[in-house]
Amino acid sequence: MDLRQFYLDNVSEQEYYYNFYELVNMINGTEEEIEEMIWGIRAPYYYNFLLDDTEDIIEKFKKLCLPENENHTPLQSCWFYIILFYLKQKEYIIKEFPRLIQKPPLDSFDFVNKEVRNRLIAEGKVKDGINEHAERRKFINNLTFEQKSTFIMLDEEIEQKFRKISTRDASFQEMAKSEKLREINNLIENMLCKPNEKYVKLDYEKVCCEYINDEIVKGYRKKMQCFRHSNEKAIAERENYTEEQKNFLIDFGIIILKSIHSLLKEK
Repeated sequence: MDLRQFYLDNVSEQEYYYNFYELVNMINGTEEEIEEMIWGIRAPYYYNFLLDDTEDIIEKFKKLCLPENENHTPLQSCWFYIILFYLKQKEYIIKEFPRLIQKPPLDSFDFVNKEVRNRLIAEGKVKDGINEHAERRKFINNLTFEQKSTFIMLDEEIEQKFRKISTRDASFQEMAKSEKLREINNLIENMLCKPNEKYVKLDYEKVCCEYINDEIVKGYRKKMQCFRHSNEKAIAERENYTEEQKNFLIDFGIIILKSIHSLLKEK
């Protein structure tokens, strides 16, 4: 996954993480190339911030927080914030610093050095700088990352359908919330609106116990249209939804998809 591109694709101007947009948007190369770019010697070019999975992402973050890396270069600062943004989108918290992912300091040094040192001093693990670096390394390497288990699991067949319609071949759990809502709407359309055929009507009562019907599905799709478009009206409309509302709409959309998938298999 390209974490820099994930940030650029999903950050909103209204949220706290937009404070780091200029930094992230500026970073386009290796350390030496970034220095040359800053001084106008080299023109910027695109650079991938690639990591394979969440385990690698967390390990990268821990390395950034080690005492020998506390004075971040612009490139390291970029990594610091795009990793935290990704973890926020995936509903993670750091048990020892539960507010960090939601609202990191504007200067990464304030966490990597000051907050970590103050925590260890308060716990009596660091005094007069004795063994400070060793204690900080130990503390950072043992940070606990936890994910809120608030989402409804997908069937493998539905997960494969998401990958098929995704323009970047992304798994559902790799997507940000707004992207999930867009792709849920796209997949409902893909399953119910067949080319050269009428809209498929299903007997939802068979599996949904009257909680979902054709009108509810149509109403959900209509409300979620704002996540499929990029005009000013659509952007303003989707920014009215809170994070809690998005979580509910994602879960409800998955329930709709699982119901459609089950009924289509019967036909």
